Amino acid sequence: MPIMDSVRRVSPNVSMAVTNPALLAAAAALFAAANLAAGFPGEPGPDSQSQYAQVVAGQLDDWHPPIMAWLWSALRLVADGDAPMFSFQVSFYWLGFGLIAFALARAGRAAAAWVTLGAALFPPFLALNIVLLKDVGMAVTFLAAFAAVFWHRVQGRDVPPAIVAATLLLLLYGALVRANAVFAVVPLFAYLVHPRWLGRPWRLLALSLPVALALVPAANLVNQRLLDAQPFRPIRALQIFDITGIAFHSADLAVFGPGNGFTRDEVTRCYVPTFWDRLSPWGECRFFWNRLAVARDQQAAVEKLAARGAMAAAPNPDLPDLWIKAIIRHPLAYARHRLAHFASEVSRGASNGELDLAVPRPPAVVLYDWVTASALWLAIGAVLLTQLVSARALHRTASRDAALALTLSALPYAGAYLIIGVATEMRYLLWSLMAISVATVIWLSTPRRA
Repeated sequence: MPIMDSVRRVSPNVSMAVTNPALLAAAAALFAAANLAAGFPGEPGPDSQSQYAQVVAGQLDDWHPPIMAWLWSALRLVADGDAPMFSFQVSFYWLGFGLIAFALARAGRAAAAWVTLGAALFPPFLALNIVLLKDVGMAVTFLAAFAAVFWHRVQGRDVPPAIVAATLLLLLYGALVRANAVFAVVPLFAYLVHPRWLGRPWRLLALSLPVALALVPAANLVNQRLLDAQPFRPIRALQIFDITGIAFHSADLAVFGPGNGFTRDEVTRCYVPTFWDRLSPWGECRFFWNRLAVARDQQAAVEKLAARGAMAAAPNPDLPDLWIKAIIRHPLAYARHRLAHFASEVSRGASNGELDLAVPRPPAVVLYDWVTASALWLAIGAVLLTQLVSARALHRTASRDAALALTLSALPYAGAYLIIGVATEMRYLLWSLMAISVATVIWLSTPRRA
């Protein structure tokens, strides 16, 4: 039949076009250009506006990791405003996804390459990559660092020294731009310098924790000595949130310490497990910050200051002890508080941030929230890690190393929010979701040998 003959003639050409790495690279470049054009010049938020104000004033603080403000000050040599930081984020986003997809295509896994580009088009990822956030900066630099190494490893090639140096810089920036990024960086570093370490994942995870904890004071040293950032001690946000949560679940107001004068009604009215902002210097219950975070001799004066002035006030030296004693005194109340927060962190989909759940929603929206909920992707990551670990009988492959590096980075990073989270937004788990989605594609597309 003429029609069937035409189909047979066209099919090989279509197949060759689809599997052509050049076509895939062109598609990635087109998507990147569209992303830049549609989102330009980026969407600032309160955090980024505060950081840019510091850049303009030339005075950094460490309430948000100052490495982002430092980078922004360098980008201002190109242009003022949001556009340079936005371009930085989107460029590294597509560099990461594009390199991974191109490497898969060159390895003969064209379907996986196109699925990787599809993952880059996942609506929650695209909605976030145009927002000027430290979470996005961490995710895109980690992804680009991984992609640069994966490009060489999947082809069985050594990573050139120049690429090693560039990757180390990207990992360093990512590790410094979020305080808890230290929980994600060790497996990526192992993937770069000695991927055989990934063959013992539990040992690597056990090593990651003390290394991550050791990196925290090192990061503080960089922030305050090298970048000359004013110390605001942001850990006070976590301490106040935890103490108030413990008081709520234990009904023990003594955890606030003597003379603080909190009432049960204030705790009930001001505490919510989803975020700490009500208790913050800009929150409706700011008196929690004034009484707990600030030295007693400055509490009266702080009440007249704006939020930034309250954050810069001398800290209460008793707060760390109150925090530790509260946890020891009421471990079950602490666990209930932390679990309630973590559950709210991972259960939210991309569209249900502040919606009234009593209002019926269309089935399509409900399905979208299920598909985009962090809990689903973390569960996929846990299953994937189990498969990767149980594959010990198989010989090491570049794909297994890559998938292990990503999952061992994603899951501890997400798990850290069980202890240190103080707010609930999808952006906090962006890296974990991106890493798990890419790891899943890499592993499921790995050729299985008999």
